[in-house]
Amino acid sequence: MAILLSWIFFVPFITFCNMIFCKNISRLFCALIVAMAACMLSGCYSFTASTLPSHIKTVNIHEVEDKTLDPVLANNIHTAVVDMFKRNAGGVRLVNDNANADFEITLLSYSNKPENYNSNSDVETYRVTIRVEVKFYDNVKERIIYESKSLSADGVYDVQANETEDRHGQTRAVEKLQDLIVSNALAKW
Repeated sequence: MAILLSWIFFVPFITFCNMIFCKNISRLFCALIVAMAACMLSGCYSFTASTLPSHIKTVNIHEVEDKTLDPVLANNIHTAVVDMFKRNAGGVRLVNDNANADFEITLLSYSNKPENYNSNSDVETYRVTIRVEVKFYDNVKERIIYESKSLSADGVYDVQANETEDRHGQTRAVEKLQDLIVSNALAKW
């Protein structure tokens, strides 16, 4: 997104440089300016309190509703979402009730399936897939900020490298889930 925005902004700049300063400023110099600006802008998009509606000062992150009967995974997802808010939404306080917004997650499904086999037909890698339903509701304006009925993330782990389902596969899937929630939620508000 940042690169697209930088090109939309800086392509006219390059054209202007070439028209006005064609002999004094080389195209390489203009390209260098564009590259530096793109690098700076690429870090501008993150989930912060300022990207939330300004009236949201408190959020209640509900316990994960677990339809898979895996309470450890549900707890890990809840912890990851709490950490995501603490890390990225600095000005927003997490509370247990009477919040400006409610964040709800339902763990819909979980799978752990072989993905790759070696020449001896032994499993080398497995793919963990987590599917959740997410709802972020604005209690002040009584509207949905972000909702997804089916958001999936996966994580691959390599048993040949002594990686495990819970420490590697699930962790990678939950990290991807955090990224998906942030990027999809930002696109909605």
